[in-house]
Amino acid sequence: MANRSAYKVREKILLLLIGLFAIFLGGCNLITEDGDLENVGLILEGTIHDETWGHSAYLGLLEIKDTFNVSVMFEENVTEARQLEKIVSDFDRQGVNLIFGQGKGFGQYFDRINKFYPHIQFVYFDGTAYDSNITSIQFDHYDSYYYAGMLAGEMTKRNQIGILSPYAETTALEGFFEGARTVNPQIRIHYKSIGSGYDQQQAMKQYQEMVEKGIDVVFPAGEGFNTPIIHQAKKDGISAIGYINDQYELAKNHVLTSTVIEMENVYREVAQLLNDGDLTSGIIRLGFENQYVHLGTYGEHVPPSVRDWLDQKMESYLETGEK
Repeated sequence: MANRSAYKVREKILLLLIGLFAIFLGGCNLITEDGDLENVGLILEGTIHDETWGHSAYLGLLEIKDTFNVSVMFEENVTEARQLEKIVSDFDRQGVNLIFGQGKGFGQYFDRINKFYPHIQFVYFDGTAYDSNITSIQFDHYDSYYYAGMLAGEMTKRNQIGILSPYAETTALEGFFEGARTVNPQIRIHYKSIGSGYDQQQAMKQYQEMVEKGIDVVFPAGEGFNTPIIHQAKKDGISAIGYINDQYELAKNHVLTSTVIEMENVYREVAQLLNDGDLTSGIIRLGFENQYVHLGTYGEHVPPSVRDWLDQKMESYLETGEK
């Protein structure tokens, strides 16, 4: 298993996307013709400097620029419909025919305006809205969170783990809870919803309260506050689970592992599908089984025996489908 350093992507997303649409959306139509990729735009709810969600999207955009020799552009901190409408209009004038919205909230905006731009394909993440020229890519984090939870449950010495999430408890976070309690039924999990993925002040306040309650592992699952929490956890001698990117380098002796999304590969392959005339409107689901969501590098303080144990668990699941 590639987590002995970090997982390698094992399957081409091109085949996956076509296969998934055959299963889930058999009746949808192809929306492009060969060689149709022109220029590409990216719209973010946050910033490219968050070191996780926005930064990985930006790297994906640069990957498209290098691979296809097209112009790329982006706009940050877009949270209102009026902003988005102006940006899409500007992108259209600059020859953009593929727009990524890096966030769930863009689905509702795209659904309002897509009919005015039938020549543009809109792609966004983790939503349910789709149309003839709107594609939603949904990441299933349950399994990666489950195995991250197992590792956290195995590594905690105080039986106290903290989770900071932007919003209310999700199915993915339930995977973390289940994984931790599978290996450590006595564990106590402190959970707080921050209300935003970018409220660093509130996240830090909740983290400090958890430290006072005795946690020795924290999972800061928010794109805007994840990195500051990991830096503080390092100072406090607290272990952490990284988020979206492989964050091993942030704190090699404190980051246990990371729940990674292969965002750069997703961006590049979506652009390839559009260019080849194979991109289909609808919902695409990517998860642990196809390695676009996986665990990252183990921290140096994770014993080899624990690494081997968890690798074997994940290998068995990928082979049999049973945990």
